[in-house]
Amino acid sequence: MAEAAKILSRRAAAGIDPVGLTALLLGTGIISWSGVLVRFLDVGPLAGAAWRMSLAVPALALWSRISAGRRATPLNVVAYAGPLILAGLAFAVDVGSFHTSLTGTNVANASFIGNVAPIIAVIGGALFFREHPPARVWPALALALLGSWVMAGMLPPSRIGYGDAFALLAACAYASYLLFMKQARAGLDGATATMLSAAVSAIVLIVAAVLHGEKLIPTSLTGWVTVALLGFVSHAGGQGLTSVAVGRVPVGLVAVVILAQPPVTAILAWLVVHEPMSTLQMIGGAVILAAVFLARPK
Repeated sequence: MAEAAKILSRRAAAGIDPVGLTALLLGTGIISWSGVLVRFLDVGPLAGAAWRMSLAVPALALWSRISAGRRATPLNVVAYAGPLILAGLAFAVDVGSFHTSLTGTNVANASFIGNVAPIIAVIGGALFFREHPPARVWPALALALLGSWVMAGMLPPSRIGYGDAFALLAACAYASYLLFMKQARAGLDGATATMLSAAVSAIVLIVAAVLHGEKLIPTSLTGWVTVALLGFVSHAGGQGLTSVAVGRVPVGLVAVVILAQPPVTAILAWLVVHEPMSTLQMIGGAVILAAVFLARPK
């Protein structure tokens, strides 16, 4: 990890990479659709996550092959096998937990509780990659966490249900995924790193879905279209672009932009599946967007 930290620290010192920032913005926008798409699955939550990972692998393999960026070599893959496997396991926990959380809470709650992930990621970036975000990032993250709590209805801990607990687990796992992917991106291009970690996630989630006794095969056109969109668009496109960004910009900036994802998801859920937004949710969303504006790159 020390060598990866040195490589990534040198890149961070070069300043904000416009390609990385563009990839981050596009990836965040695409991933924001995931919480809505999950509502249309006609398989179990773990099975849906397994389809998402499995279908992303061939799309990412094609992207990796035609990419003009750094080529992955067997030596590089072996050298970064550890963080790739850990990233895959972390994302399996993240996606499985997030999909499960939606069976016990609404899209807005699950997404906004996920704002804990950027805070953990920023702390991890400072500890492991010597990335020290501007001072304004910390109050912005605190403000976003406040907005998340407002969005969730300002519930006391005793009223938090199992869906919210799974959403919190997903947030911790996603923060770990970002940090492991950042380490892997020191020697691999974004598409290859995402593909290999997705393959690990797919295996774990398939086994978990089978052991859980879930329905595995979609039985409707809507179900097949949903898993295709989750795999080819949400993960291969959205998460692939985020992985590109993770290797080119500081993890603190990644965390700040990710903060905008939950408000967008809630708005999309309101527009597409007519999931109502309460006054508190609207206020919380506005607070989070204000936090993103506060911590924007100068």
